[in-house]
Amino acid sequence: MSEGRAPGISRGSILGRLLSGGLTTFAFKRLLISIPLVFVMTFVMFVTVNTQGSSRFDTFENDPAADPQIVEMEKRRMHIYDPIHVRYFYWLRGVMFDVRFTADRRYVATFEDNDPSRGDDKYKFGGSEVRLAAEGVGGDYEVPGPAGVPLGALGQPATLVKLLEPKDFETLLLSTADASVPEGLALSVVAGSGSVPLPFQATAGKPATLAVDLDELNRQSSIDQIREIRLVAAKPGKASIRAELVKRRVWQETYPGRAKKRTIQLVFRGTPGEAAELGALKSPYAMKLVEGSDWKADWASVQEKVDEGAEAAHREWKAGGMKSPEPEAVTVDRVDFDALEFEAHALQGADLPVSVWILHGDREKPQAAKIADLKLGSEEKTWELPLAGFPAGVDLRQVRGLRFTSDAPGRAEFDDFRLRVAGNPFRIGAPNFGTSWDKKKGVLDLIGEKVKNTISLNIFSLVFVWLFALPIGIYGAVRQHSNAERTLSFLTFVGMSLPSFFLAILLVFLVSLTYDIAPDSPFRWMREILPIAGRTSQDHSAMGTLGQMWDIAKHTFLPVTVGVLGGVGGLQRVLRGTMLEERRKLYLTTAMAKGLPPVKVLYKHALRNAIIPFVASSGSLLSGMMAGSAFTEIVFDYPGIGRQMLESVLSYDMPVVMANLLISGLLLVVGNLLADIGLGLVDPRVSVEG
Repeated sequence: MSEGRAPGISRGSILGRLLSGGLTTFAFKRLLISIPLVFVMTFVMFVTVNTQGSSRFDTFENDPAADPQIVEMEKRRMHIYDPIHVRYFYWLRGVMFDVRFTADRRYVATFEDNDPSRGDDKYKFGGSEVRLAAEGVGGDYEVPGPAGVPLGALGQPATLVKLLEPKDFETLLLSTADASVPEGLALSVVAGSGSVPLPFQATAGKPATLAVDLDELNRQSSIDQIREIRLVAAKPGKASIRAELVKRRVWQETYPGRAKKRTIQLVFRGTPGEAAELGALKSPYAMKLVEGSDWKADWASVQEKVDEGAEAAHREWKAGGMKSPEPEAVTVDRVDFDALEFEAHALQGADLPVSVWILHGDREKPQAAKIADLKLGSEEKTWELPLAGFPAGVDLRQVRGLRFTSDAPGRAEFDDFRLRVAGNPFRIGAPNFGTSWDKKKGVLDLIGEKVKNTISLNIFSLVFVWLFALPIGIYGAVRQHSNAERTLSFLTFVGMSLPSFFLAILLVFLVSLTYDIAPDSPFRWMREILPIAGRTSQDHSAMGTLGQMWDIAKHTFLPVTVGVLGGVGGLQRVLRGTMLEERRKLYLTTAMAKGLPPVKVLYKHALRNAIIPFVASSGSLLSGMMAGSAFTEIVFDYPGIGRQMLESVLSYDMPVVMANLLISGLLLVVGNLLADIGLGLVDPRVSVEG
């Protein structure tokens, strides 16, 4: 018995050839050659798309309503600033089982959004803040009314100029001790050109505040022309004022290349109690990954809330008659963190001691807890602060920001505050095509259903193409020059010549005419006989199994018809030509002379040889139909991958474009492989042994 064959199976039979080791070796060799070519194709397309000079971020960067922080963080997350080949390998890593050797990070502050040239102030304290008490200004004041009272040292010209002229401070921050303030409390800046009123901002139940921009004040009336600053009110009253000078600094450095790297520099004077705070460290990007400002989420509670929302949506769906698609249950993508990381080094002051505090708890009056004492050297270093080592009582579910203090003078630079995702840094996951830039959803989840829809549509089209092309091609060869053969050839030629989108529009127009048939017309049985859009009806989920199958069949009929009309013409002409060529060969004449029945001669001998080019040319038909179905899916509003591919190209959604391209390439490989295997099965002369 020959090795590799089951008992009783002839090596020359179709099943024997299929089970032979040679055919398996051939298929394996084809895959080894074809699959690398697919990835070369994806790389060429990746480079082509990314060198067009446009990206999906162009619109956002020119939109004043777009948050620069989100735009910059999305760019960094998507590796936009990396070289093209590096970006391609990031994508390839996800496709090839997502092999990772380092833990994931979630950035919570990178300062790319703070651009002083635009006047940006996206962080609570403008990125970096140092507050010092304005000596001789704060205190209790009896405000007599509109006449006002000098505001401490600011009522003396010499002291006022000395206090306000230095460029170290940008803001004079005034706040009342309690919510009870005189009506119409304001500052009156008395200068050579008159007085400028600056009203306090009062909120019910909260202390009133006033932030005086010193640069703006200097533009309105030069500081050296200010005679005094008075505290005035519409009605007499008592006010307890706290005065602070605030310094905000966002330093920008531009490095070679396309990337703009902005950092925060904190200046310490060595003054006891001096602090720099970064408020609202949770960025809009981080808020998408965890609930609110949670660094340590109660995922059970989060899932419970999500389940409650899903149940409410399900009840609403039932109450609405179940006409829309049934709401899906949502599973929260849980993310747990185990460390806070950031880059830091000293710019001035050797071994600069800096203490890091975390602000947590109440938003208005957060608590501060020291989490680390650092010694910053001149070399930039990545600092890692494990969350498990934070002091007891720190509420990581209510993080409000960070505070930095130092008792020594110096300047330090900080950047890239991020949370490290807990878990084993080395892992091998399922193939991951990334996240759609446009839909913010996993690519596989986004295209999974659409790929299934498109493949099923094209497989049905391919089956019917074979069922029609085979008999039409044979009939055309046997009944050459007959009126029926000429009619069939003309119709298939027209179907092959017309573009698929034109055929689709024509069918939509013809079927839409049935929607205008009157209910009492003799042709009322044709009224709305076929749907012209979608894949299912609105009440599809409420139907039984047979009803759902019939509903899908009706919606698929027109798109399949377009695919069949476009594919039959080419294949039937191939089969017709090869059949005519085979019929002229001497071996058929010899077989007829020996008395073999004409049907046996035609179908056993002629057809077997004539079908070889037919099988070979059908290898690329599946991928060709996939590519051509995009316009058909758009016309019929069919939820398929072709339509999504065009939408993704228009929106520069690279992860979706690359996934669609890879799937199309793999379908081409599979189609050609099946065609070669089929060719080896139908033609004994084809050797697949080597």
